Amino acid sequence: MTATPQQAQEVHKFLRELLLDMYGEKISAKLKILYGGSVTPENAGNLLSEPDIDGALVGGASLKPESFWGIIKYATETKK
Repeated sequence: MTATPQQAQEVHKFLRELLLDMYGEKISAKLKILYGGSVTPENAGNLLSEPDIDGALVGGASLKPESFWGIIKYATETKK
């Protein structure tokens, strides 16, 4: 089952706050936290538009040029 963007954001926010508590704001703000669940062209935009999701670890979709290009397109549009 794929996480919703809201569920993924909740976990990423928790991790960012944990990093803030452990290492301070400088590291917490600079560290990139990637989403490692199922990423597709259809859900990439919603996932990557969440404030604490800095990118995605793309699996099987990276083997299909059309799918991978769709994810790259959303990633570059949402993380400007």
